[in-house]
Amino acid sequence: MKHPFALLCCLLVFSLGASAGLILHSNSTVGNFDASSGTRDVAVTGLEAGYGTGTISDVVVAINFAKADGSNFDPPYPGGTPFYDEIRFMLTGPGAQNVTLIAADSWSSGSGQFDGIIYFDQSAGQVVNYTTGPVAGTFRPTGAGSLDDYLGTSALGTWTLTIQDTVGSDSLRFRNFDLYIGTDGSQWQGGGGEIPEPGTYLLVGAGLLLIPLFRRR
Repeated sequence: MKHPFALLCCLLVFSLGASAGLILHSNSTVGNFDASSGTRDVAVTGLEAGYGTGTISDVVVAINFAKADGSNFDPPYPGGTPFYDEIRFMLTGPGAQNVTLIAADSWSSGSGQFDGIIYFDQSAGQVVNYTTGPVAGTFRPTGAGSLDDYLGTSALGTWTLTIQDTVGSDSLRFRNFDLYIGTDGSQWQGGGGEIPEPGTYLLVGAGLLLIPLFRRR
């Protein structure tokens, strides 16, 4: 028979975990954008596991893209200037709330190349343009609006990512984007080194095991 305290802790883990949900939607329609723009949509239907009431408690966006000299979609890329200042991404929620993830001219023209994934999380420690060019990792957006603007609103409906390369000759290669939506109090844990803050662990047994539950802002 289980120890009563351990059983209680298991029930608490189940209860807290069941009350929270995390929705993931992706769009992998690739594209080359060169002095042009386009959109990619995902739709939250309300039928997703973990949807709950659909009240947003966290929003994180991951964008997989490349920017280098020339317009070849895949490596190897030619050497030269990638013109990072041409990159622009914007997320629009179901209620027409716009958040500029990367504003044009966030960097200088730069050198070298970028090919990777950037996660946009409003609670990240650094803004995405804190370096001279884009780097893979988890960062706050640079432009107008905040991902926190979505908190407390409904996740239901169409979410649109706008992709833009503002000047010709050196294209922005879009690969895919993922949209993570926490509902009913849940928070994105992510792969970007997110660590739960003190107080978000549950003590089990005689202090031999710590279980991370969810991240609090």
